[in-house]
Amino acid sequence: MQTTTPLGCTLVLDPTVRYQTIDHFGASDCWWAAHIGSEWSRANKERLADLLFSIEKGIGLSCWRFNLTGGYNHVTIHDPWRTGDTFEVRPGVYDWQRLPGQRWFLRAAKARGVPKFLAFVNSPPARMTRNGLTNCTDGLGTTNLLPSMTKAFARYLSDILHHFLSNPVEDERIVFNYISPVNEPQWEWNRGCNQEGNRASNEDITAITVALYQELQRQKLPTQIALVESGNFQSLTHYVDWMEAKYKARYGNYLGELLGDPAIKPLLGPHLGAHGYGSDHPNGYLLSVCKQVAKAFASYPGWAFWQTEYCVMEWKRDLSMETALRVARVIHADLAYANAAAWNWWTAVSHYDYKDGLIYTDYQKPGDTETIYLSKTLWVLGNYSRFLRPGWCRVHIEGGNGLEGVLASAYVSPAGERVAVVLTNTTDRVVPIAVQAKNAQLGALTPYVTSATDDLKPYASVPPEQSYVIPPYSVVTLTGLLGSKIAFAKSKL
Repeated sequence: MQTTTPLGCTLVLDPTVRYQTIDHFGASDCWWAAHIGSEWSRANKERLADLLFSIEKGIGLSCWRFNLTGGYNHVTIHDPWRTGDTFEVRPGVYDWQRLPGQRWFLRAAKARGVPKFLAFVNSPPARMTRNGLTNCTDGLGTTNLLPSMTKAFARYLSDILHHFLSNPVEDERIVFNYISPVNEPQWEWNRGCNQEGNRASNEDITAITVALYQELQRQKLPTQIALVESGNFQSLTHYVDWMEAKYKARYGNYLGELLGDPAIKPLLGPHLGAHGYGSDHPNGYLLSVCKQVAKAFASYPGWAFWQTEYCVMEWKRDLSMETALRVARVIHADLAYANAAAWNWWTAVSHYDYKDGLIYTDYQKPGDTETIYLSKTLWVLGNYSRFLRPGWCRVHIEGGNGLEGVLASAYVSPAGERVAVVLTNTTDRVVPIAVQAKNAQLGALTPYVTSATDDLKPYASVPPEQSYVIPPYSVVTLTGLLGSKIAFAKSKL
């Protein structure tokens, strides 16, 4: 298990002992891209895209989450940055020129080589809902989706995926690897939430999944169904009793209910997702809940756990290392203890005074200055996302216990020729760390440092097994070549 290292020590990684394979690191366009993508200057949009998607200029996200909004709702949603347009004009008819801002960033992600795309839904289109809105009414139905509209909803989603797959405009021809039809389904999402949302009981989720799978097959689409976007980790293994009592239907225990259902399990991509909100308490709780997730997934061999949405749910934006180190601890725990194969931040750009963005702006409406403020959280995520590409695998590295001191995890490329060691120094001291390899030959390691003064800044390479001094309050990725000792020995013969 990869955990905390003692202060000033030697780490020994073993690339022959492997854990989960990384699928992606991502973030979403919800709902900021609709405004910024259609209202900002091209130069500033290009800068944002470089920061998010480029491996050379930014953090190199490997998945982009594209929000399929349910249509403008200004009745119960009073924040224009929490509702959005839909491609659908009327049943079966679409205007593909809509969502121009979101489509701009979709093209920008593709142009910069982002390999994975996921479309997700917070609410079905308003015409398909019980109350004609894109959030729910208290007590009205186990879900806001009309049962008679389940197949229409599946058709709507599949039509959009098919359009992008066969789009005659080459730079907007996108293969969506995944479709996520429900989001935090165990929460009520009533009128007072001031954003799109839709609850769905386990029975509702099953009905949506069956209809969506059938429609994906009918349209010959390669997209996997990604469930379940649980609002927290705990509901993967526990029912939400108060929701069941109120709506007389089951919510939660998604591992058991979905992967335990032989009729549903084969219809899904081999992964199940949950949001990390509420798990981020380092004094024991973060560690214990991540271990519980890993233990639960161990009962389902071949199924990967995805952390599909997280931010620090506190007011007052913070661009400093203080919040960034909190996030670094969460990423480390999710990867090293929960065995997360994917890790996703919530919304990539925020204009709120809240800890929910990687990049911030004060922009509110056309005519405002297009300000861009970069957070240290952006670069800390980059310590993972830029280097741990899809197909990389977490490997064993010897360390101590807990989530204090220096946190360490190690990863190798698909062919095993490259290695990355991510180190988080939570202390106010410099810490010398040496890295060695067992069952492999380790080459020189190049440090990339995020700290109060550095943003993923590369420094001179460190010879193998020589100590590297980690700055205080920093995240460092050491990356370099790795070779088999056997192959190394043969090369000398």
